[in-house]
Amino acid sequence: MHGDLLLVVGILVFGCAAFLFGVCYLLWSGIEFIGTRLVRLVRPRQKGEAERTIALRCPRERCGSVEHRRATFCSQCGVRLVSSVRSGENRDR
Repeated sequence: MHGDLLLVVGILVFGCAAFLFGVCYLLWSGIEFIGTRLVRLVRPRQKGEAERTIALRCPRERCGSVEHRRATFCSQCGVRLVSSVRSGENRDR
């Protein structure tokens, strides 16, 4: 008899805690979303900010391949890559 009551109370407490956690999570997500949008209104992105990503260039003269992905070695010749070119500046090299 007491075990059943304890089980019901435990389930109710756990359910209420889960519900409150969910409500707090939704409220915090909404506040964060609105705050992010307000910050973007006040401080818009600079021109080309999203386009500038670091590209990796192969240091060998014969290869000179540019990788626009995260890589350690050149996909053409296998030499270790160095970070030297920004995409959008020298794409034809």
